[in-house]
Amino acid sequence: MSETGTPGDGPTRSRPARVGRVRRLFDGRLNELRRPVDRTRRRWKVVFVLSFLIALLCGVVVTTAVWDSESRTARETARHLHRIEATTVGSAERAVSNRSGGTSRVVAPAIWEYPAAHQHSDTISVPFGTPADRAVAIWVDDAGREAQAPSPEAQRALTAAAAGAGAFALLALASGAVIRLRLHLVEDPQPGSVGARVGGRGAALVRQAPARTGARR
Repeated sequence: MSETGTPGDGPTRSRPARVGRVRRLFDGRLNELRRPVDRTRRRWKVVFVLSFLIALLCGVVVTTAVWDSESRTARETARHLHRIEATTVGSAERAVSNRSGGTSRVVAPAIWEYPAAHQHSDTISVPFGTPADRAVAIWVDDAGREAQAPSPEAQRALTAAAAGAGAFALLALASGAVIRLRLHLVEDPQPGSVGARVGGRGAALVRQAPARTGARR
């Protein structure tokens, strides 16, 4: 005779197997001589590995988000920037302090037109030694004012990578510090603490093991 099972037998039987695999992941193989403190230590080590992977995933997410934001900003900014040629009307002789970066730059007086028939004159950044009446490429905005060049792709990638690495390091260090503290409390518990009671029960189990073995003989 063939046995017929109910429709719910398959999932019902497989659920304890999955639970057992998860428990073995955290507790390891069942061993009567293993103290509860050993199982606790193993669980926290597994948690550390999982937290490391989560921190890595968060770092990737942050890197992607920052890259998308920087690229979107760069595209929006590039829509209002135009590369034209200006003509110097004097030699590059002066070094002007750049307050934003704390560095110095070489400038020369120049004139240019943008938009058409709208002439502008100002000092622009030029290579050192640029003579007068020399064409120099500059970036201007929609109104014709000199503007900074669009941020290069390498700079955006570096910014995104730095943000992702910072997020990963912060999460990894925080979780590592918490887990290290928990392991320290488990391995060196204070008298009367939960860890001490757990360790005491484990030691009692080890002392009972020889007696059980002798009884079986």
